[in-house]
Amino acid sequence: MMLALAFFTGGCAVLYVVGLWHTDELQRLNQQANSTKSRLTNQKTQLEQQIALRKPNADLVAKVELEQQRLDLKKLLKDELSQRKTMISQGYSPMLTDLAAVADSNVWLSHITIEQQNTSAQRIEFEGYGRNPQSIPLWIDKLKTTSTLKGYAFSAMTMDRGEVQPLAFKLISQPVAKELAQ
Repeated sequence: MMLALAFFTGGCAVLYVVGLWHTDELQRLNQQANSTKSRLTNQKTQLEQQIALRKPNADLVAKVELEQQRLDLKKLLKDELSQRKTMISQGYSPMLTDLAAVADSNVWLSHITIEQQNTSAQRIEFEGYGRNPQSIPLWIDKLKTTSTLKGYAFSAMTMDRGEVQPLAFKLISQPVAKELAQ
């Protein structure tokens, strides 16, 4: 029993010494971690102060602003050129195709005038003849559904009928104001 007690006491002493050594090692690692944390916190504070003191280079800022203005102007120029290209390349073919699509045997055109008023607005005049008075308003309704004349209002119309002649008409269209604003 004495031997078991001595063995138990010796085991406890060994465990106590190992525990003390392990605790000492953990305290040493904790002190190292705290000193590293303190050093990194100081370094972070110094770097934040340096960043706060830094000012942008005025020459570089001016160059960036100038290049941004140039880029904006080039974008505007590109947009303008692509709009002009669209206007030039389309010509009158789409309008003539739309007029052919709404062709009516009761209405025929004798004259078409297209005047360019500014970069996006056109004044269009149609002159022609109609077999009977109701055929012309029906044809105008069809015209308003075409893609090339969508957004145009027919602002003036004259009709005249001579003796034994078909009904002559002149139709003048203007772009609608809200379409011009877009």
